[in-house]
Amino acid sequence: MTTYQQERVGDYIQVNSGRRFYVLDPRAEDITMIDIAHALSNLCRFTGHGDRFYCVGEHSIQCARVARKLGYSTLIQLYCLLHDGSEAVVNDLARPVKQNIPQYKEVEDRIMAVVWGVAGLPSPTEDDYKIVKTIDNTLLVNEMEQLMKRSDIPDVEHEKVFVDLSVGYNAGESKMPFLNMYVSLMEEFIEGIEV
Repeated sequence: MTTYQQERVGDYIQVNSGRRFYVLDPRAEDITMIDIAHALSNLCRFTGHGDRFYCVGEHSIQCARVARKLGYSTLIQLYCLLHDGSEAVVNDLARPVKQNIPQYKEVEDRIMAVVWGVAGLPSPTEDDYKIVKTIDNTLLVNEMEQLMKRSDIPDVEHEKVFVDLSVGYNAGESKMPFLNMYVSLMEEFIEGIEV
């Protein structure tokens, strides 16, 4: 018996591997970890207004490093590394914009469910997400102080951890460090499961 598969219609984004990623119908087969790392390594935070090129890929690497420094599990470190994975296809919206578009969160959540699947990870629990958000805010405070030279830092829950952001990556350069960190953490994570 032959099954009929309807062709997907609607708007899509072509990712670096050439696949079509349908933003409103996201599927794991439409994107790879390489696509995610590639896009995040070229996507600037703070809509490009920092003192230097500072990409989402570098931010994500730094989040995972802070999680390790604070003694969090390998799984939390992976969540930190991949927490902005949806931005590989829907971009990094500035926080004041993102907070005022509730539909964006719905789209982002559907895409993140796909990202966790592509990464081979379970979706984070609410408690996991709170930890990741605190670490994300820790980076935000460091980024605003060092890259934006702001003294009016928002009152967000964060750890008192200094992250030296004086030297970083140029456009595209965080792709391989991001992928290497992902592979290394996944090996650690899988070893921990097998024990």
